[in-house]
Amino acid sequence: MDLNWTYYNANTSANRVLLLGPSLGGNAAHQWTKVAGELLSDTRVVFIDLPGTGLGEVWDDADEPSLDTIAAGIAAVAEQVREDVGVDVPLYFAGLSISGATALHLARDYDKIFAAVAVVASAATVGEPDRWAERAEAVEESGTSPLIEETTKRWFTPDFRAQQPAVVDTIMEGLAAADDHSYAQLCRALAKHNLIEDLPLIRIPVMLIAGERDTSTPIQNVELVAENVLRGALHVVEGAAHMVPVSHPVEVAGLLRSLMERPLASRVVSESGD
Repeated sequence: MDLNWTYYNANTSANRVLLLGPSLGGNAAHQWTKVAGELLSDTRVVFIDLPGTGLGEVWDDADEPSLDTIAAGIAAVAEQVREDVGVDVPLYFAGLSISGATALHLARDYDKIFAAVAVVASAATVGEPDRWAERAEAVEESGTSPLIEETTKRWFTPDFRAQQPAVVDTIMEGLAAADDHSYAQLCRALAKHNLIEDLPLIRIPVMLIAGERDTSTPIQNVELVAENVLRGALHVVEGAAHMVPVSHPVEVAGLLRSLMERPLASRVVSESGD
């Protein structure tokens, strides 16, 4: 899978790289720019578009609809970035929602590429497979527009919607503009996502960032990941719904910075001593 990607701050001299992935039907630049701005001086940031959203190409039906497929595409982007920045620069990944679920696949399968990952508003399972299959069929038939009203209520708290209507409109435009078939294939990928049994196999650090008021991601599912990966840490952002990076960018940036500032040497020693 070939994914579109772009640097947010290509000319920085920062010696670490953070790749950022969007939600289902989301635009990475719209959802992550405020967080990236907080990291402008100390982290090279890369936005990744999923198929059919942002500047991403539509889903290629030669690709199986699974998060393993998406993870392979993100890993390929990471290798391209590494060619630019050098092999000694550590790479990190943070994903929101579907990209957060994909972060667990990256942590399991590409731990030689990524030093750590952050799972934002997601978990080892997301929703029910039958419901994702139903949504895929509905979007193939009627598009994403019928989803916007209900999704807006899940993604943002009433207070945020009232105080930041222009921001909400920008984010929801990404969903409205998403390619229908690509969105449906991503739903089918989520239907297959279940990494519960594989969590003990994940050895790199995993930071979980959850919104206190996120009705899309039950907190017990997030806690399950934190408790079963080798090195998990859970942070609950007070007052946040699903779009945590949009509503609380300063707090999210601070958490990601703390993840990236963990000494690399201590991680290596810990791994060799297990």
